[in-house]
Amino acid sequence: MISSYTSWQPLEEVIVGNCYPGHYFDFIDNINVRLQLEQILNETEEDLNNLQKTIEQYGAIVKRPDIMPKEDFQHNQITGQGVSMPPLTPRDWQITLGEKLLVCAPLDEMKTILSGYDKDSVVDPFNGIWSPDVVLNGGNASCIVRVGRDIFVDNSEFWTRQQTEWVEQNVLDGRYKIHEAVTEGHGDAVFAILKPGVLLSTYHADDLNLADEFRGWDILKLNDPSIKHAMEIGKFRYENFNGRWYVHEETPSTEFANYVDTYLKDWTGESAETVFNVNCLVLDEQHVIFSGYNKEVWDFCAKHNIEPIICELRHKYFWDGGISCCTQDIRRKGGLESYL
Repeated sequence: MISSYTSWQPLEEVIVGNCYPGHYFDFIDNINVRLQLEQILNETEEDLNNLQKTIEQYGAIVKRPDIMPKEDFQHNQITGQGVSMPPLTPRDWQITLGEKLLVCAPLDEMKTILSGYDKDSVVDPFNGIWSPDVVLNGGNASCIVRVGRDIFVDNSEFWTRQQTEWVEQNVLDGRYKIHEAVTEGHGDAVFAILKPGVLLSTYHADDLNLADEFRGWDILKLNDPSIKHAMEIGKFRYENFNGRWYVHEETPSTEFANYVDTYLKDWTGESAETVFNVNCLVLDEQHVIFSGYNKEVWDFCAKHNIEPIICELRHKYFWDGGISCCTQDIRRKGGLESYL
């Protein structure tokens, strides 16, 4: 069953992303490049497995996407067809809107999971096939934030008004109200609701009227990107490679950096802009998973009787994907309510 109206009602079922094993790159001759990639992939896999275990300890069901077979992955790389990203960030591809799961990007790795749900509950305008004729083509599900009957949509280059209109006509009904929230993409990394009345935001929310939209709520605004703290305690410095990506406590070799920027540039984002403490997963109103410690956030949680739980994502600065990005809730307890 599919049923999720908010990001904070008690979690019952969720999809956690998946990653290629390190040995998928065993065809690379340069040992420095190969070992660095193996480290990133293997540690990412370990961290995702730990995230799954933690979620399951709180009673929710976890499902994981399939991964491309090694022979297909290496064939695509060697023949110049490109290196497909691992199915790491399900929040980017789809979102649950009440009793409907909206597919914003069709991935082969998700077919097994989606086939397990009632076909009438899955809104897949692509029918599993990527087509430039579909209005949702290029849309990013992370541009949508659910607050019960109120839906915040980032109408920007990552999500157009035409796409919003399509969702209103084909997914939602008259119970919902759409709010425009221009955050230049990834609204779920710009503000996060921990429980009714309690909201985290970032400096990217400067153009939003959160105080007006969420009148009377306690809002903590985080001003510094998480990567600055990581660079202060690690060996890496912002000026190296322009801060787009960062390897956990390592200074990447020039060979590795060139390989990433040549062959894996679609894997990395703009980590220097991201505040990962806002990119979190709420298990229920008393428990929230974060990818790392932040004193401001910890004090804020204590103020509101919330227990912060750390599930480290050591290579979030490489993938530019936090806890929210790596998870997609499918089912939460509770129904549709108004909170604003």
